[in-house]
Formats: sequence, structure tokens, C-alpha cells
Amino acid sequence: MFDGPAEGTLRHADAGEWEEAAEHAGRTAGDTGALTARTAWPVIMVLYLQGRLDAAESVRERVAHPPDPADDVADRALLAAWAASVAWARGEVSACRLAADRALSLARPGSDPRALAAVHTVLALLAAAEGDRRGNDRHYALALDAAVAAGDRTQQLRIRANRASQRLEEGDLTGALAELDEALGLTSGGAEPHPAMVGLAQHNRADLLLRGGRPRAARDGFRAARTTLQRAGAGSVAYPLTGLGESYELCGDLPQARAAYEEAVLVAEATGIAQALVPALCGLARVLAATGDAGAVPTAARALAASTGLTEAAARVAVGWAVLTAEPAVARDHAERAIGLARTGRNPAALADGLELAAMTHPGAEADPLLADAARVWTDIGDPVAVARVELARARRNAGRTPAASRIIAERTLLALGVESATGTRSLAPSLRPQESPVTVRMLGSFAVLHGGESVTAATWQSRKARDLLKLLVARRGRPISREAIGEALWPGENAVANRLSITLSILRTVLDPTRSVPPDHYVVTGPAGVAYDPHTLSVDVDVFLQLAAAGAAALGAGRTDEARALLEAADAAYAGAVLDDEPDLEAVRPLRDEARTGYLAAMRALGTACAEAGDTDAAVRAWRRLLDHDPYDEDGALRMVDVLTGSGRHGEAARRYRTYTTRMRELGVRPAPMKRRI
Repeated sequence: MFDGPAEGTLRHADAGEWEEAAEHAGRTAGDTGALTARTAWPVIMVLYLQGRLDAAESVRERVAHPPDPADDVADRALLAAWAASVAWARGEVSACRLAADRALSLARPGSDPRALAAVHTVLALLAAAEGDRRGNDRHYALALDAAVAAGDRTQQLRIRANRASQRLEEGDLTGALAELDEALGLTSGGAEPHPAMVGLAQHNRADLLLRGGRPRAARDGFRAARTTLQRAGAGSVAYPLTGLGESYELCGDLPQARAAYEEAVLVAEATGIAQALVPALCGLARVLAATGDAGAVPTAARALAASTGLTEAAARVAVGWAVLTAEPAVARDHAERAIGLARTGRNPAALADGLELAAMTHPGAEADPLLADAARVWTDIGDPVAVARVELARARRNAGRTPAASRIIAERTLLALGVESATGTRSLAPSLRPQESPVTVRMLGSFAVLHGGESVTAATWQSRKARDLLKLLVARRGRPISREAIGEALWPGENAVANRLSITLSILRTVLDPTRSVPPDHYVVTGPAGVAYDPHTLSVDVDVFLQLAAAGAAALGAGRTDEARALLEAADAAYAGAVLDDEPDLEAVRPLRDEARTGYLAAMRALGTACAEAGDTDAAVRAWRRLLDHDPYDEDGALRMVDVLTGSGRHGEAARRYRTYTTRMRELGVRPAPMKRRI
């Protein structure tokens, strides 16, 4: 039986009596006498697990040099391995490498398995920092085999928790979950593993929930990990504090996120755990940048200065977000370097972050391919919050085929995930939100061009032909129309109208952009194929309506009933009336008027169906009523409404609706269908 505090540390650690082991380690750390490798390494191990890195280093410095003859090779290997772990946690990569190499030279195959486990764990961390993922995998496999052979449950838990973190970085959520199940299974039966490793595994499980789109459940997990680590007095509590910050950040609660990140920074600084400091500083920098706080840049710079190979990509992205508004070119450089690091380091989450940042440094259309790439990576990883965030950024920039529909879907998805899309960081930051188009065209109901919601007056137009030209262009929905066709439509039967068209086109461009704040072809484009408006820059209400109606019908056809309902209800709200209802004889817009009317009738049929499938009778009846208001002779809509009313027990209303239906059919000379349930 060991008698002194140094010897007692190992005895209690082997028994899973970690409070007693910590007490003995603390007493040893408070002494000043020389130590042997055998008496020092258990103390350094316990102090490392507690996050007392300075104390651990001071104990290492008290080991006699040259080694005490009583020390065997395994003890010297364990001393070097745990000293390497301390250097790693402090961010001292060179010192970590020296100690790890020394440990490896001492702990050869066939020697003490506990020493081999400790050595290969550190070598795995170093391999990851150097971007050597194969080496990382190999050393963790060797470390785990050795830890199992030694029966060291604390090292087994540490290795599995670290491998789960690695799987998360790679986007392998299934692999991470398997590792964590094994890790937390070590907490029952046999000697208790160190609670700091238990807390780390709890943190990683919460991180898994966060990446899987469950930020609120993740928050509970981070709180549990924080409690475990606080009770153990472990400095690694900075990790779940950072996780709490990110869960608040993703949900758009930036004040709470800032508070959690700031606490994590304080803890990491106090304990000297550089590997925990960098993520906390990165998160804090993102929040400060999103709220316009001048502290964002120095905070991100601190993160980059403290980063190692594992964290440099994230730190560079944080710097990019911090400087983006003032120095987009610098932000782009950091994004590109982060993308390169992430690709070589097999870190898809950092890659997607870098792509998202890079997109924000490019104007309009140039940003979309980068955002689309980021969305694909986030999709592969399985992070629904990040996917919806990027898709919303794309929609806000009018990217994609149906930006109006994409925006509703993304906002609805984020809301369902507990994320407030009006606030946030990364591409959701309010300062990065593109301004709504200053000019919009109203075609549904009556014609108008609006600047900031205010209609352009007739006097401003100067020319009726300029108004007619815009109507003609909108009727083509972005397809070019030849100058000859425009001339014939505006000045039928007249020759030599090229000069008149140029003047009319100039007037139209002036009405759309009176301050000349954008290039002439920003809203109206001319080219060899003719003249067209750009639907990506000029917002037209009928375009928005048709996008929503088509997307809603597609969602319903794919079985996404809730999504379909949201889109179709938005389409209903957008349809303010027939296209140029006050100009029924305007032949040029007749095809667009017919298309919009047909689209509205189809949308109301689909909306009624979606509401009926959801069991919302009132909403279904409202949709079919709107359908019949626009087309009183729609037999299918009338009968579906009667069927739903009958099925919900509203027989009197069903009978009234059926009588109205029979009247309409007789007006057409059509025999009414009998009143019966058909669905």
C-alpha cells in the first residue's frame, strides 16, 4: 500500500476514487520536493484531467534528471505521455511533439499497455493537427486497443470521446453516435472513469444533437455536461459553455450566446486550455460581428493567434466574419485559406463555413454557386439548421429558380427548428441581409411601379408609352422581345420607330432608377435578342405569385402537405386580383392574365386538398370558397367542399352548398352529380 500523497494518487485513481485522487494530487502539487517518474505521472494525469495545467507542468519540472534508477521504462513513458497531453492542452504543439516522441521511444509494443494508450492518444491528436487523418485514425485504434488491454476505463472513455469529436468534424453523425454510446457505456460497472471524461462525452453527445438540428435538446445536454464538469472541478467546463453559446447563437438569441461565450473564454484563459479557448473566441467573435460590436476584430485575431492545425480553419473564418463589412477582400482571403485547410484536413463543417463566408464577399449572382456548394456540404453532414440558413441566404439574394418559395420554406424550416431567422450570425447577420429591391412592379389588380412602397405618379412617367413598354416586358416574364415586335406593339403600322423606342426605354429606366444608383441594364436588359426585364433584380408581384403557386403544387404532389399549405397560403395572399384587372382589353397581357388566373384556381384546389388532408375543415372550405368566387362553375371544387362539410357533420351547410352547385350546373345545362360522400 502506498503511503505518500504522490503514491496515493495512483492508488485512488486505479480504484475510481477520483475525489481522493484529486486531493492527493493537490497535496503533491503544493509541495516542492523532487519526484520520480513513478510518483509524478499519476499526479500529472489527475491534474491534467482537472484542467489544472500550470500545476501539472510544475509537477513535471520537479522530476529528477537524469531519471531515477528506480523508475522503469513504463513510468518514464507515462510521464512523457501525460506531459505531452498537458502541452497539447496548453496549445504548445512543439513541446507536445517532443514529449510524445520521447514517450513513443520508451513505450514500444509489448510494453505497459497503459503507457501505449497514453502515447498513441497524444500522437492521434498531433496527427489531426497536421491534417493527417489516416494517422489520426491509426493512432486512436492503437490507443484504444492498449487502453482495453490495460483495463483503463478513463483512457478508453477519453479515446472514444475524442473519436466521436473527430467523426462529428467529418460529418459522420452515425459514427459519432456509436462512439458515444460505447463511451458512456463505460460509466457503469467497474472502476468509475474520471468525471472530466464523462463530462466530455456528454458534451460531445450534446454537440451531436446540435449538428443534427436539435439546438434546444442540445442545450439541455450541454447543461448536463457543464454540471458534471463543474462538480469535478474540471477546467474543461469551457467546452460545454462554448456549446451553450453556439446553441443560443444558432437560435438567434445573441445576448445569451455572448454571455455563454464570454464565460467560456474566462474559464479557458484561467485554466490555460488553449484547445478550449479558440472555439470560444471564434463564437464570441461571430456574435460581436453580427451585433456590430467593435470587439469582433480583436477577438477573432486572438483566436487566430492561439489556433493550432485543428482550429486554424475555424479561426480564419471567424476573422473573416469580423472584418467582412469593412474589408471584404481580407475576409475573402481568410475564407479561401480556411477552405484549403478544411479540404486537406478532412473537415467538411469548416469547409462549409468557409464557403458560406466566401459567398458573402461576392456580389449577387457570383455568391450563389458558393452558397449552393455550402448547402450541399451541410446536407451531406446532416445539419438541417445550417442547410436552411444557407438556403435562406440564397433566397434573400433572389438566387435559384423560385426564391420567393425558397424563402418561405427556409424561414418555416428554421422556425420549426427553433431558430429565429430575423437575427443570427454568419449569413443571417442583419448587417449582411440584402436590402429589399427598392422598386417593385404591381401587375395584379391594377398597374403600378412602387419605390419604397410609394406609387410612381403619372407625372413622373412623362410618357404613357414607357408604362406600356414595361407592361409588355413583364407580360413576357423575362423572355426577350425583339425591338421590331415592341415597335409594332407600341406604334402599330408606323416605320422608323427606333429613335422613339430608345427614348421610351431611357424614360422607363429613369422611372425605375431615378437616382441612377445602378447600371442602366440592372432592371431592363437589352441585347441582340431584344429587350427584357431582369426578374432577379426587378420584383414583380405576378412572378412572386406564380413561383409560390407552382412550388406549393409541387410540394403537395411530393407529399409534403405542411410545406405545400404554407406556400399555397402565401400564394393566396399574393394574388391581389387578375393581371391588370382595370385594363381588360389590353391584348398584350392576356396570356399572362390567363396563366395567373389558371394558377390561382389550381392553387386554391391544391390548398383545399392540403387543408382537408390536415383535417382543417374550415381552412379547406375557405380555399374552395375562394376558388368558386373566381370560377362559380368549378364542379370538382364545389363537390369537394360539400364532401368535406358532410364528413365533418356540417350537414346544413353542405346542403346549402350543394343547392348552389346544382343551380350552377343547370345554368350550364349539365346534370348535377348526386350528393354523396366521394372522399
